[in-house]
Amino acid sequence: MVQKTPPQSSGVLRGLLLDNLGLKVVSLVTAMAIFWLVRGAEEAQRAVFVDVVAVTPPATSERMLTSDLPAKVRLTLRGSRSILNALHADDIPPVQVDLSTSTASLYYFEPETFELPGGMEIMQIAPPTIPLSWAVRSSRSVSLVPAMEGAPDPGLMLSGTTTVRPSTTMLRGPEPDLATIERLMTDPVTISGLPAGRYERRVGLVRLPGHVENVGDNTVTVIFELSPEVAERSVPRLELAVIGGTVREVRPARVRVTLRGPPRVLDAMDAPSIVPFVDVSAVDQSAGTQAVPVHVRGIPEGIELARVEPDEALVTPQPAVAPHH
Repeated sequence: MVQKTPPQSSGVLRGLLLDNLGLKVVSLVTAMAIFWLVRGAEEAQRAVFVDVVAVTPPATSERMLTSDLPAKVRLTLRGSRSILNALHADDIPPVQVDLSTSTASLYYFEPETFELPGGMEIMQIAPPTIPLSWAVRSSRSVSLVPAMEGAPDPGLMLSGTTTVRPSTTMLRGPEPDLATIERLMTDPVTISGLPAGRYERRVGLVRLPGHVENVGDNTVTVIFELSPEVAERSVPRLELAVIGGTVREVRPARVRVTLRGPPRVLDAMDAPSIVPFVDVSAVDQSAGTQAVPVHVRGIPEGIELARVEPDEALVTPQPAVAPHH
């Protein structure tokens, strides 16, 4: 059997890879370092966002800024790639926009106002300018109005006057905006599902428009009361009865009676049981026509008399009959 000899090419390849291995590794590392140094030294561009801090006129000033300011500006920076890659978001402090004494209609961002790390420059600022609008600051007192949400449960109603404490507040802002505000609503107060009783709810105020601010408290107390529902029912042309004596004439002969109570009780009421009357027992029979108050009887339990129209009747006494001789 003939033994085969390994080809010489494999030995040559091994020699190429392993001969002077240390020198070859050093050469490779050096080449890579030079590559990254050259690449890091290349110029590049990068966009970053910088916070904007505005200094506006104080609240005591008659002048106020009404335009909106951007929260951030975008900077396009140029520098070496290594420096830009190492840049962090907090390496550039916020830029301060001092408008405390300004009356200009535009604010220009100057590159010098940004504090940049060394080795980079600003290529672009976006936006480069900010439009500024100014107005005269004024104050105004307005009424507070409660906003009630929902409806009382069946059989209940809002009774009395719903009030807000405090009843007014002071607003401050641009004169044109204040001129459009006649009153200020509270946040909604839900009354659905509540039983009868008196309530006090602490709520906020609705959001104010534009640059108007509330100088007073931003929360108020809404006071309201829920009570059994009450309605009225009128019974017209009820004949006026006379008790306590006889008279020649009563004017008017019929009156209108209006009753107040729960709707279900009023609906079940028997109208013929309602009797308006005048008591003539105290009428001076020797005098002429006299005004006598009208009373009502037969009012069912749970119902009260609201009014009688008219509430007085003119009574003419019966003339005395002369005795026969």
